[in-house]
Amino acid sequence: MKQLVNRNLITLKCVLFCFLSGVGCIFPFLPLHMLSKGLDRGEARVISAVAPCVALLGPALLGPLIDKLSVGRGSTGGSNGPSGSGRLLRIITALCLILSAVFYSLLLVVPYTERHEARRPRVLFMCDSEGAYVMQEVCTESMTCSTWEGPKTGDLVVGICEYGCADDNMTWMFKPFSTTTTSTTSSLMYNSVANASTQAPVEEEDPDNDIVFELNPPHLCYNGRCNVYMQHNGRMKLPLSLVTPETVENSTEQSDWCTYYTDGPSHCILPESRLEKVMENNYCRPAVRCEVLDPYDVPNGVLADAECLLEIGDPAVTFTTYFVIRVLADIWPTAALALLGAACVIATRETSLGRGDVGRQLAFGTIGLAIFPPLAGTAAQQLFEDPYLVPFVLHAVFMLIGAIILLVDKNMPLSTPEWWWHTATGVLAMPMNTVRRYGAETAAVFAVVGLLGVLWGGIDAYLPWTVRDINGTMTQVGLTMTVGALPAIPALWWAEAVVDYIGHSNVFITAFTFYCLRYTGLAYSENYNWIVVCEVLEVFTLSLVWVTAMLYFRHLVPRKFTATGQALPVIAHFCLGRCIGAIISGMVGIEPSLESARNVYRALGVVALLSAAIYLALYHLLLAPRCASPVQHPPNNLLQGLTTNGGSNGSYSPMRVYHEERSRKGHFRY
Repeated sequence: MKQLVNRNLITLKCVLFCFLSGVGCIFPFLPLHMLSKGLDRGEARVISAVAPCVALLGPALLGPLIDKLSVGRGSTGGSNGPSGSGRLLRIITALCLILSAVFYSLLLVVPYTERHEARRPRVLFMCDSEGAYVMQEVCTESMTCSTWEGPKTGDLVVGICEYGCADDNMTWMFKPFSTTTTSTTSSLMYNSVANASTQAPVEEEDPDNDIVFELNPPHLCYNGRCNVYMQHNGRMKLPLSLVTPETVENSTEQSDWCTYYTDGPSHCILPESRLEKVMENNYCRPAVRCEVLDPYDVPNGVLADAECLLEIGDPAVTFTTYFVIRVLADIWPTAALALLGAACVIATRETSLGRGDVGRQLAFGTIGLAIFPPLAGTAAQQLFEDPYLVPFVLHAVFMLIGAIILLVDKNMPLSTPEWWWHTATGVLAMPMNTVRRYGAETAAVFAVVGLLGVLWGGIDAYLPWTVRDINGTMTQVGLTMTVGALPAIPALWWAEAVVDYIGHSNVFITAFTFYCLRYTGLAYSENYNWIVVCEVLEVFTLSLVWVTAMLYFRHLVPRKFTATGQALPVIAHFCLGRCIGAIISGMVGIEPSLESARNVYRALGVVALLSAAIYLALYHLLLAPRCASPVQHPPNNLLQGLTTNGGSNGSYSPMRVYHEERSRKGHFRY
């Protein structure tokens, strides 16, 4: 009776279980963790897009490195003995798991920052016979004024200047400005400059031309030059220098104000005719006040960097630190995924019968992906003040356990691929690339897997935000992984038979179709239950797609490039595809509404449906009829004994030689 469980593969299953458990414990919560550190959604989108793009360095470098260093390191005693290449693959994969645990744990120590909406406090320009100064509201009662070293030179644009009376409590300062509208047929001037000794005339009006002339206008003098404010111009630019105050001054019941004095001598000309009207009712200090216009937006403004940004910590430091650590962290699990894929292909020892059981190894690992994400989310909500400590710690623990297993088990069957590719009769077969050289087909499958990765990244990158936007909990965020993984377990267990029966192209076409259904469901989802239903469909859009890509690249790529061949779908789907998907799905504004995200889902649903239709038409109507496998002639040493199967002329179908014509399972439909 055939052994149900291959004991040689038990440790590999355990490594996959630990790896996928660690991935499931942390990746659903990373989008939320970025926001919890104080990053805004725009910064989080930048990280979500750049990190997978940089992460391709892991599989792109380590895959070819493993293949190159493994040449000539296989056991000369056959396929059963240990090999140097197996040791190298185990050590590098273990190192990737350890580095993943280290770098993701470092995200916990990224400094926290807190930013509120920028508040632009009111600014006034005050001037009397003794001097001029600028007054600004403080941001909060506990905040001090903005400070800088030495005098600061710049422009101040003022408007609505008027004469008034300022008492000791600065009561006049808080009264509304009187905005008298005037009109003139004369050309408008921004401001005018007059000599400090200019005399102030009286006010006159010409009723025939309906022209209002402002006489006795406010004269604002600084460093011996006087600027005259004309009401019909509306604005006037004052070049001046300000020095910062030592303390908050002029505290009132209404608010606190910062007072910035001019660095040079300044004063306002106060005509006697104006003073009589101002001081009719009470004794106070005559002055001129002006409202400062656009104090924080004027080019070369003297208060350009004095607006209120209520911050805790340094947002720039938080973003830069998180960005660097996250970009480096994503490299290692991505590389480990490619190397573990190569390990599955090598360790399952696929023979001419095509029974490699790669899917069963992945199915066992997916059990961890189904169990631990909701547990991590539940523990995070209940046990610790920092809710993200539990997922990050669990990730590190699982990765370290997997690394230990890889380093301890020296008998894991990871010998060089050339030593285990055999025909059913035990004769060493030709490498697959000598039979089918499919460079163009490899590129085509790479592009298809990449497009599927774009559609996957469009959902996965920000799905936790969608759950949170509908008031979901961290447990529910973790459950989205569970509902996608549970149906994947039986699907992966029988994946090779399913893919062999359906054909890889039909699996991809089905995936595009189900992506259309997933995006449509998410676009119209009103509650968490709809999201769960959409996530169940991931068995068709990710699980079967991934094992199909692994199996197909296993046959397309020469055996001596097994690690590189398994790195290609990782780069296409989880790196380039995820990057582009995160960019497209993130094109909803800095602070998007749920409706804007749904609009993107609708658009991507249409893209998925069109992709399915185009792929179906191209493959079945054009490529399949024209690119069928040609009849090949066997090598001389295999020609004898094959003529009975190949016909009188000695021809044969290559896939039937290498996968045994008697077995329907071995007749792969690629």
